[in-house]
Amino acid sequence: MKANKFAAALVAASLTGAAYAQDEEADGGTGQALYEANCAACHQYDGGGVPMMQPELILSEKANGDIGGVIDMILLGSAAVPAGTSGYSNEMPPFDYLSDEDIALIASYVRTHFENSGGAVTADDVRARRASHAGQ
Repeated sequence: MKANKFAAALVAASLTGAAYAQDEEADGGTGQALYEANCAACHQYDGGGVPMMQPELILSEKANGDIGGVIDMILLGSAAVPAGTSGYSNEMPPFDYLSDEDIALIASYVRTHFENSGGAVTADDVRARRASHAGQ
């Protein structure tokens, strides 16, 4: 009986996660997996964020805007936002330790999911932004 309850709990947990899954992307879901591992705890699996704590990513101006905006948010975290302009209480840490490819995959995932249509980001885009911030 305990085994059946445990199995049922596992199935329920996997179905809950599946409810937030987006369509597989051309890279086989790598961008989604990286987003889930690095971003979903704060921005949520559905991109809905947490009111007054973390911004939602659904129809995001930054995601749909200039490629550099999303890359900078991932590279620099909250430091990419001018002081005193954020309405959110939680600071986003920098993810500058991620590779250019990983940041490009996450940025592309955010820019092409959650009702966004910002388009893809390449590792070369990230490399250029990272270089522009070197020494600052």
